[in-house]
Parts: sequence; structure tokens; C-alpha cells
Amino acid sequence: MTSCIALAALLLASHPAPPTCSLRWTSGRWQGSCGKLLDGEATSLSVAPSAAIMTGVWRHGDAPSAVWAGTVTVGKDAPADVEIETYPDGSGVMRTLLGWFAVSRLAAAKDGLRFDVDSSREVPPSAIDREIVERANAILSSEAIWNRADDRKCPPDARTWSIFCAMQKATIEAAGAFHHRRPALEIVRAIVDERSAGRSYQHRLMDYNNDPTTRLEDVRSLFAGALERIDAAAAPKQRTN
Repeated sequence: MTSCIALAALLLASHPAPPTCSLRWTSGRWQGSCGKLLDGEATSLSVAPSAAIMTGVWRHGDAPSAVWAGTVTVGKDAPADVEIETYPDGSGVMRTLLGWFAVSRLAAAKDGLRFDVDSSREVPPSAIDREIVERANAILSSEAIWNRADDRKCPPDARTWSIFCAMQKATIEAAGAFHHRRPALEIVRAIVDERSAGRSYQHRLMDYNNDPTTRLEDVRSLFAGALERIDAAAAPKQRTN
């Protein structure tokens, strides 16, 4: 019995419970604390009901049952935009400028709203994220339409596209709107991080795109690698079906 208790304690220590957001209805908004949710800093939320998510569909055929939009404040930083979508089973996702994180155990009452947020890892990509990478790869189809001087400004009538702008355009086409930290973009950024170790990039996608050593073949393999990771993330779910 003692060894079982010790094992349980070890498992709890290695997998701590996700922080809980506890909000109160005040002045027409849900406001409150999420503990040290993001970056290990005190995190607070101020959100109000929203008619719909404004930064693009998360996944196919699965409309949220509730949506909130507002601001999240991390430590002493200025408030930043946040959107939260939840589903009938109490699960969902919180979209922040630090990433998209899974929501669970939502419990709503007349004067209180509580839910857990797992900020230890970002949510996995969906089928829409795969479509985004495929579309971006198709957009950057040749040297002639590759913009090698990216400034992260992506006019809709552009004739040439950088890696970032191709991802933005593909996201809008596939999801209906853009969010900077969507899983598809985060996966592409992670690969750029690995390829650019030791380089002083300030904006990963822009600087990798503009790096004179980056070739179109590298861009192709960047998207191919992202598709491989998306497929690998989906494989465990497929095996359990």
C-alpha cells in the first residue's frame, strides 16, 4: 500500500494539475484570476460573451457552445487579446499571444465561471492546420513569387509572398481568419528554431525567409517537415479509433 501511495505522489508531482481560472461576473464581464498560468506569472482574465470566434475556425464540424473574448494580463505586461471557446463536454481552447492552450472541466454558475487550462503544452494541430500548410506550400510555388524581403506586412493584393505571408494567406483561406499563434504556424516556427540554432533571429519566419542562405528547397522541406509532424500528432488518435 505504501509503495502505491508513493507512486501516486510521484505521478502527481511529475504531472501537476493544470491551473484553474476562477472568474466572477462583474460589470458585464467575467473577470478574475488564473493563478500563475502563463510564463509562471500571475495571470488574470477579463472576458465577455462573444457571438463567434474572430480568429478562425479551430477544427471542422465542431462549433463551440460558448465563446468569450477580451483580454489576458500576464504579470506586469499590458493586457493582450484572448479568445476562449468551449464545448458541451467542458473542453475547449484558450487562444493567447503565447499560444493556444487546452481548456477542461468548465463549470458555469450564475455568478461564477471556473475552468482548467493546461499551459504546459500547446494544443495539437487539427485537419485545418494541415490544410493551411498545404496551401502555403502551394502559394510559394516558384522563385518568381517568393518575396525574399519580408516585412511581415501582407497586403491581400500582393503578387509575391514570404513564408509568413503565405502562412497568413493560407490560414485566412482555410480557417476564415488569422491568429498569430495558430498550431500550424507554431509547428513551422519550431522547425525554423531547430534549423537556425545559433543565429540571432528576432522574428523567426521573417528572418529565416530573408536569410540569404535560405533556398526555395529549404522552404519546401520546411513545409514538408511541418506536414510530417502534423501527421505524427494525428497518428495516436487514429490508432485508438
